[in-house]
Amino acid sequence: MTTSQNRSHSMLILLGIALLAYALAGNYVALPGYIRFLERGGTSQAGNTFDMAVLIGAAKTIVWMFSFQLGILCLAAAHAMRHGLYTRHLVLAITLWLIVWAWPSLPAPGAWFYVGFGGALLAVISMLLAQKPVSPSTRLSRTLFLGAVVFFALATWEICGLGSTGRMLHPEQAAEPLAHNLLVTQSSKLMIELVIAWSLLLASARTKEKTA
Repeated sequence: MTTSQNRSHSMLILLGIALLAYALAGNYVALPGYIRFLERGGTSQAGNTFDMAVLIGAAKTIVWMFSFQLGILCLAAAHAMRHGLYTRHLVLAITLWLIVWAWPSLPAPGAWFYVGFGGALLAVISMLLAQKPVSPSTRLSRTLFLGAVVFFALATWEICGLGSTGRMLHPEQAAEPLAHNLLVTQSSKLMIELVIAWSLLLASARTKEKTA
């Protein structure tokens, strides 16, 4: 890599690590303030619907909400850049998914969604296990493999979020009303991420098999 590329690679790694650290720290830096904001009916401590405190709190919360995904994206881009993969294509594909993921609420898709995507998962996993084990070798196969790792990471984080949304970490709150649509949205995104991850892994294996 050139000097400029080395500098970009180092900056991406540092930014990725910082964002992942904030994904954890945000539980203490951003989340408490956001909860207080909601408890006050969407106003600041001074009683205003919009002031500097609301602006700062909103910025901390929004960055926290995307910190894990953006951190993973930075680290994946740094890895792709270092190993000469299709960095731009990878970043574009993940960015497009994050735009879709950012949609706060999705309509309940119905049983067909979970049956269809669940069936797709079983089919893709079965096809993958039927492949001959081969290490990533081509530029395309390694890019697809990295993409699969990224989506597995996003799905893992989604599972952690379901634990919080489902009150599993705070059983004392189980009696409180729970927005069903929030669970539907999060579980739908999780299902899609898993299908994408396993599909990319299968595509990587198929690519390796054709070029082996």
